[in-house]
Amino acid sequence: MRQTALIVEDDPGTRHVLDATLATAGIESIHAANGAAMWPLLDQAPDVIILDLSLPDCDGLELLRQLRQTSDIPVLIHSTRSDEIERIIGIEIGADDFLPKPCNMRELLARVRSLLRRTQRATPVSRNDLRRLRFGDWTLDTASRELTRPGEAAAALGVSGYALLLAFLEHPFETLSREHLSRVLKREYMPYDRIIDVHVSQIRRALGKQADGSSFIKTLRSQGYVFIADVEACN
Repeated sequence: MRQTALIVEDDPGTRHVLDATLATAGIESIHAANGAAMWPLLDQAPDVIILDLSLPDCDGLELLRQLRQTSDIPVLIHSTRSDEIERIIGIEIGADDFLPKPCNMRELLARVRSLLRRTQRATPVSRNDLRRLRFGDWTLDTASRELTRPGEAAAALGVSGYALLLAFLEHPFETLSREHLSRVLKREYMPYDRIIDVHVSQIRRALGKQADGSSFIKTLRSQGYVFIADVEACN
């Protein structure tokens, strides 16, 4: 199956290096030199976006914020703006991963391939695998990957948020370590990497509180997280 990356980057040299790196894995590239040029290229249904934050016509974080209002396409931020605050804001807005410039291109390729694996199944999905998971007044539909509750539009999760929430719902009342959750996202576990924590905070905000005022996800110091609500599976 052909896979395509949309590279949103104003520097021609960087675009060339990214294009050549992705090509080694059979991933085709399309290019946008600024934010405005990105929007029409979405009609080509790229499988992943590699996004620079310093674009000539807009701020990449604002562009990402606008994108997340209509799309859950995986986004890897690749930028010189790489201090911790920028990284956290990017993930909170909806990025799935963040790599600073310059970086090892083999690592970037590994991160891109990881994002692609999260959005595609190696084998056809059987009907028995398609189900709805209900908890509180929420329903997660594993066929459409939509999180909904009555009277409201679907909540935005992104591919990483969906993968983590599904892991919690499949293991309610079980402690899931950050190392385990890193494996869910097919990331190398790094003790001081806050990306898992930021994704969990994003899920918490989306879910809000339970009827008794408690959070759906509890932090266990030095252990990880635990989902504390009953989950009902139904076809």
